[in-house]
Amino acid sequence: MQMLESVRHLDQVAREWNINPEDVLLIALNASGARSPLAKPRMRFKLRLDSRPDTPLFLILSLGRQDSPFELDEHELRLNGEKVGEVDGIEDDDAVLGYWRNGTKMLTLNSNARSQCTGCVFCPNTLEDASDPKIKALDLSGYLGALAANSGMTDLAPVETVTVCTGCFLYEHLALDHLAEVRAAMSANGCTGTLHFLSSVLTSEDGMDAAAGLAPFHLTLTAECFTERRQILKESKAKLTPAEMTTALGRAKERGITTDFTYIVGLDPIEDAVEHLKDFVPVTTTFPRFQTYQAHNAFMDVYRTPGSEAIEWHLTMRRSLEELFGPTGLHPQWWQNYRSPWCFTFAGEELTGAKV
Repeated sequence: MQMLESVRHLDQVAREWNINPEDVLLIALNASGARSPLAKPRMRFKLRLDSRPDTPLFLILSLGRQDSPFELDEHELRLNGEKVGEVDGIEDDDAVLGYWRNGTKMLTLNSNARSQCTGCVFCPNTLEDASDPKIKALDLSGYLGALAANSGMTDLAPVETVTVCTGCFLYEHLALDHLAEVRAAMSANGCTGTLHFLSSVLTSEDGMDAAAGLAPFHLTLTAECFTERRQILKESKAKLTPAEMTTALGRAKERGITTDFTYIVGLDPIEDAVEHLKDFVPVTTTFPRFQTYQAHNAFMDVYRTPGSEAIEWHLTMRRSLEELFGPTGLHPQWWQNYRSPWCFTFAGEELTGAKV
């Protein structure tokens, strides 16, 4: 079964579900990947949908999916032969040291050698060439200064968030040592913004005390999935139970730390997902990072939960997540998460703000 058969099918599904067709298309595109003459397994690029040409979107997509209804080349995106968008700025999605999101308001650092991580089965890291040598503590401040200069900034004072995004901290104390170095480098470059950390290793009472001392601090706990955790996740993530995750987020919230989590849509059956996710609602203070599962090859297809090859499964899951998190008043932002089930609308409301 194909996710979408044609533009006509797309429009029909959008009408039936009362969801704007762009969001339906983007969910299907992320879930299906694309066929492409480009030789790389994974690329990042800008996309302007024909239906909303004034809104550039940033995407990172698996290519070489011969069974996908989508085809992408250097110029355009097609759904079963019919053009639906224009493509620009294609580049290899290798593991780079740092990159901007939301203009230059948010800086993401892979400052601990992301490419050395053996990773989880859904992660493309093990497929990629790497360009991310570990930054020594002495280099961090200089690197941030050079990044500012290269972006036309005198310092990093305008930067609202610096995100440390890496899978290479085996232990909590190693992560905290590195985070303290990042905060010191931020301060040396005039940045008083939020220090944001994506990880599963920061969980203890003492660890949260230390993190709170680096305030303002934002913890995104990498939950990812709830079923088949030992088959899908690397050990440092797999050993955490859902109850331990919510306890950790509760500890962080008590200390004034901003909290959320990552979750891969398409690995768990919907009932299991909702059963566990409802426990995360009270300990989450900003919208979670729900990402549509991207299978990069036939091996990764094996981990899809049954039924998730159909667009209706994804739209059912989207609606379930809206019912869980809609009452909190929190909303997703595409620039935070290029695989989100939401881009232009959430629970029937138009989403405003940057898409790149």
